[in-house]
Amino acid sequence: MEIKEQTIMNLKDFFKVLGDETRVRIILLLRKNPLNVSEIARRLNMEQSAISHQLRVLYSHRVVTYVRSGQERIYEIVDNHIYEILAQAKEHIEE
Repeated sequence: MEIKEQTIMNLKDFFKVLGDETRVRIILLLRKNPLNVSEIARRLNMEQSAISHQLRVLYSHRVVTYVRSGQERIYEIVDNHIYEILAQAKEHIEE
């Protein structure tokens, strides 16, 4: 299977996104329901600024999206493929 160089670079960047513990925790937290930054920060016991930074990374790599609710942004996962990827990775490391 031949893969274009740009695709390889995109895959590398995507897996870097998943290589961060906080980002994985955010992804797993959003599986249950969409949340705002304050609620994510509270549940992960982290500063809002740190969560906002990680959400920007996830958004820029099309892992999360958001809808505005007044002044807040409510974040959710773009699609469930991310959970399939995480489930397969989990299965792989548990073998």
